[in-house]
Amino acid sequence: MSDLNRIFYELKSEFAQNVEWTDVEDWHCDDDDQLTGQRAQKFWALPMCRQDLQRQDNQLQTLRELAQCIRLMRSSDIESDTRFDIINDNWAKIENIAPKDYLTYIYALSSLAFLPHDLVQHAPQPINENVNVHLALNAVSTYFLSLTIPGAKSYGVFDEGVIEHCLRVFRLLENYSNSSPLANNIWILFLTICDDLKLVFRYVHFKDHLKPRDNIVRCLLTILYMNFRQGYNNACAPQLHAKCFELLDEITIAQNGDVYETLMHIMTETFYMHIYPENTKGSGPKSGEHISDWFIKLLDKYPDILSIVLENYIECVITNPIKEWKVGDEKIAIGYAAKYDAALYSKCNKSCTDLLLQAIQADDAVGLQLRSLELIERILQHQTQVEWRIFRHDVSTKPREVALIRETIRCLDDKTFSVRRKASQVLTLAIRNGSPITTRILHEVINFVQYDDLESKAKLNSRQTEISLERPDNLHYVYSFEGFEELEAEVKRMPRLIYDRFLMSSNGLARCSGLALLERLIQINNRILYNTHFEREISALATDTLSSVRKTTLETIDALLQTYSNCSILVDVYCRIWSCMLNDDDAQLQKLALHSFNRNVLLNIKPLEYSNESKHLLPWHILTTLLATQPRDYLQLRFNLLLQNENLVTPTLVNTIISHLNTPMATEAWTLLLLISSRITNNLDSIIPTFDRLSSYNMKSNQVLALQLIIYCLSNFSKASLNQLFKCLLSLMSTGSIWLEVISPAMLLLHHIDQLSHSQAPQNSASVENWQVQLLEDVTAATKECMENFQTDHIRMASLLATYSELIVMIPHEADEKIIDFVLGYVKLCMSLNESSFDTDNERMMNWMVVIAGRLSLRDNDLAYKVAKMYGQILSKNDRPQLINSTLICLNDLGKKYPTILESNMKCILVKLSSKYATTRVRTYRCVKDVILAGNIKLKGSILVSLLAGLVDDSIEVAREADAFFIRYKKLYDKSLFHHCLKEIPFDLNDQAFLTGSVRLEAGFKSPLKGPNKRKLRRLLYNHILAALDENTLLLYFGQLKLLAEKTKDASFIELPNALEVVIDLLFIMRRICFCTKSKWQQGAGQGEGEDDDTPHEEEPPPAPITPAEQSPATDNAAGRGRGRGARKREMGEEPLKQLERCLRYVEEIHRNLRNYMSSDLHREFNKFCRAMTMRFANLTDFAQPAHFWQKYKTKSGPKSKRRRLNEEGDDADGGDSTESNSDTDSDLPLERHKNVSSAADGAEVKDSYDMLATELIFQPLDW
Repeated sequence: MSDLNRIFYELKSEFAQNVEWTDVEDWHCDDDDQLTGQRAQKFWALPMCRQDLQRQDNQLQTLRELAQCIRLMRSSDIESDTRFDIINDNWAKIENIAPKDYLTYIYALSSLAFLPHDLVQHAPQPINENVNVHLALNAVSTYFLSLTIPGAKSYGVFDEGVIEHCLRVFRLLENYSNSSPLANNIWILFLTICDDLKLVFRYVHFKDHLKPRDNIVRCLLTILYMNFRQGYNNACAPQLHAKCFELLDEITIAQNGDVYETLMHIMTETFYMHIYPENTKGSGPKSGEHISDWFIKLLDKYPDILSIVLENYIECVITNPIKEWKVGDEKIAIGYAAKYDAALYSKCNKSCTDLLLQAIQADDAVGLQLRSLELIERILQHQTQVEWRIFRHDVSTKPREVALIRETIRCLDDKTFSVRRKASQVLTLAIRNGSPITTRILHEVINFVQYDDLESKAKLNSRQTEISLERPDNLHYVYSFEGFEELEAEVKRMPRLIYDRFLMSSNGLARCSGLALLERLIQINNRILYNTHFEREISALATDTLSSVRKTTLETIDALLQTYSNCSILVDVYCRIWSCMLNDDDAQLQKLALHSFNRNVLLNIKPLEYSNESKHLLPWHILTTLLATQPRDYLQLRFNLLLQNENLVTPTLVNTIISHLNTPMATEAWTLLLLISSRITNNLDSIIPTFDRLSSYNMKSNQVLALQLIIYCLSNFSKASLNQLFKCLLSLMSTGSIWLEVISPAMLLLHHIDQLSHSQAPQNSASVENWQVQLLEDVTAATKECMENFQTDHIRMASLLATYSELIVMIPHEADEKIIDFVLGYVKLCMSLNESSFDTDNERMMNWMVVIAGRLSLRDNDLAYKVAKMYGQILSKNDRPQLINSTLICLNDLGKKYPTILESNMKCILVKLSSKYATTRVRTYRCVKDVILAGNIKLKGSILVSLLAGLVDDSIEVAREADAFFIRYKKLYDKSLFHHCLKEIPFDLNDQAFLTGSVRLEAGFKSPLKGPNKRKLRRLLYNHILAALDENTLLLYFGQLKLLAEKTKDASFIELPNALEVVIDLLFIMRRICFCTKSKWQQGAGQGEGEDDDTPHEEEPPPAPITPAEQSPATDNAAGRGRGRGARKREMGEEPLKQLERCLRYVEEIHRNLRNYMSSDLHREFNKFCRAMTMRFANLTDFAQPAHFWQKYKTKSGPKSKRRRLNEEGDDADGGDSTESNSDTDSDLPLERHKNVSSAADGAEVKDSYDMLATELIFQPLDW
């Protein structure tokens, strides 16, 4: 006690007499400028504030000595000589120290840290700023320590106002947030102050003084916030950061206030701190130095209390986060929520699972659901278990991850797209980066569930049999966790949810998310490939409108192929998608497709002796599929273009491929060499002996490939090899010892070799014998010789005739009359045979004779017309697909040189559009399409009707050919084709004249779509035309009401066969226009954010467009500002409505004219038309005359329901008129009905299934 008395006695000499700290506080105020000087004079007159350096040093030394004395007394070392004596060491024993003087002294000294500007200006001496700061900090430290002396509160030393004033020195840290020596000293002093405050909170109770406690907490948190925002700007900052947490430990003890309220206060004040990441970049706080780590550490001390606090934080972050937070801030805060949840679960057996399950099921709370899913994502990625060794009976044996996974899967079917997408991301990450328990649960349940979306077929085709052999067997399994029964049903429907809610979504992000999740599911369980509609759904994405989706689709299949390289389904889907991307609009996707081919095919090709893995067979599997499904010319063209700037082809790779020419993969090897021929640099002489050995019948296709390869790579062969090959081919062709399919490419190769020889010969070299003339002479002689023995030598005869016809086309020589007579005679003979005598050999030979006859007549006008007449007879008498195909090709070729040939035979050609064979109809359609697009024949009359009928053909190939043709025709020739068609085609399709007195279609032509039994097909056609027209054009169609009134008034028309079908068709078209324009009218209303993009909306009765009389003044004013594009558009929209208003009077007249001819079908169609008019144009029909006629068609409210349910066509849902309605097809489009055609997985052969691929790439007219 003697030391305290001595030090205080020395300190007392600097006290100011009769001055209280409140007076000093008043002197620092700047309310009255006139008294500023007086206040400054009083302040600087205080003994402790005088700027005498010696005096200040003495004070500083005394304060340090006093602080050190108190620290020693409060030392925990009980053996210390200066240990605290409760009897003598108290304020009552300190002599001659008035509390008010001491408080004034401390207040004045601490004020030196921040002096007002006016006090600085009126200072009588220069200010020692550095010394003043040290004095202030030491005074604050000493005062805090003096509070630990017993009796501080009763003696009057504990003053909340002085404490609050002392805490202002913490602002110095912001002013000295650097690494200067002065800043280092100041930060060290604050380390000391924090240690002193720990003693204060340890020995002084703040339970009744919460305000100063909270102010101290705020100062500490300010330091923490500064470190997170600015980083550690001083070497002592990390130590001070840790000291703050140590001091918070002392503050939370019970003597300083209610523990729960204290912790809640700290959590509230640090809530914003939870948007700073744990591992900040640069020199900021690292892992373990965040407030969250302090809370978790304190959980061991106050488990029950702190669990409530942390649960409250989790609930606030999920249900009510700070509105100003950005998305990134929310994610960081949710990350800390997951951290708290893990600590609560492991230490207290408490979890936020129930909160999340309630939040995720909330209605109309998208943000709440998204935040819940975000927290679930964090929980599923971190392994957490209850760390209790006793009371294990309170710990659930069912993993909490089961319920979280279940609800996340259910969110895949949420009505909101953003929730569905987030759920898919959560599941994808959980499968890929989940905790061990999450990974085990997901892998087991996904792998063990039996998917059975596909119906089993009693009879399997060859491809289904092949796939069934690949399909893995069902597993015999035992789950290793409880609660699996909650997940099985949900996981079982996941593929179907992905297909329906993601891959079929109109949102590209949804499709990409669905693909990512589907890939993860299949990586675990490949039975999804075989037992769900994987092939059908993924194939549809080959021509997706978004490049990002197409890219993701290819990458997904590419990744799956790395795992399941022997899966036929994956190979098939890969070939579909990859071949489309070769010609993608996005050049980057083309490059991506090329590198994918390099990865899956080129890099996996190994010599046969090293091909011992499934991935080594993958290249040949892919090539086999490509050859079966894609046009080789298309692949060749795309490879030539894409390989120009790529170095994927190496000599080693080429040699490896050549080594497979003598293996079962020979056809694929020849094809691959052909595809990469533009980048081959090897010498290829070694393949000529291989070509010579291709003599068997099964090697014909390989011979063709080999000849084409040699043509592309002539520069890679030596002259000797080419000379040898040249002589060999001449010998084979002159003797008729070469296959028919090989003749054309062989002749082309001979021509290229000849051109190469001439190009390298010197100018003065001797002329070389014309090999073509010599070959023609040899072949002519051999052909005439074979004519004598045709029955026994017909195969050689066919080869010689094919070579002869090739030569006749190439060189200007007239065809031999004897050969011509033989060919035409054979064709005529075959035409005269009956069906039983016309066997396969005769058909095959006749096909060749038809082709040869066409070639021989190319240069002879008279012969061409004679042959064309013969072709017409073949088309009229035969329906064999191959023969018709050959005949049409020849007619097309002749028509390019002699256009009148096609005109004279067009009637015979159009008949083939009704063939029972789809291949014949496709070939015929292509023939007619080509000549029309070439401009040789006009599209009108029977040709137009026949081609329009192709849009509703039962064959999807014909329908697509028709669709592509009309798109191209409208682009090239007549954009308004469908506009004119819509007016006249109802008459033409039913074999009726459009105008009175006019001549209908060509005599003898019968429409393929006339009559009541073809009504459904006609409606499909009308829907297709309506979908291609704009709204104004459709509304103008109501002008046909006048024509219809005139037609129905004419008894000579109405009594004609199928005249009533014309009326029904016109009424149907106008009824459909009501709903088509309604749909287009409502398309401008977009969906709001967070709404579902897939949920179908109920159709309301459509309002009519606003007429000029109903426009508001605001609209009129807007229209008066200018007559630009908007004004013209409004005028265009008003004109059809004016016309419709004038034509409404004809509706009742039409009904009156038809009264005596009204059938049940016509009556039903007329009623449906009138109802549609009253719904669509209520503002016009309300005033239409006669009023009693329209009144009965208006929608009425019955007494049993507030609103009658209406179907799409405006019929009462329970009305009598709809009993036999065709409404199921009223809105169908011809091409859309083929979407449900069974794919290869449902029973089609592999090649046919590719023909059904919905890609314009393969079936568009390309320019190669």
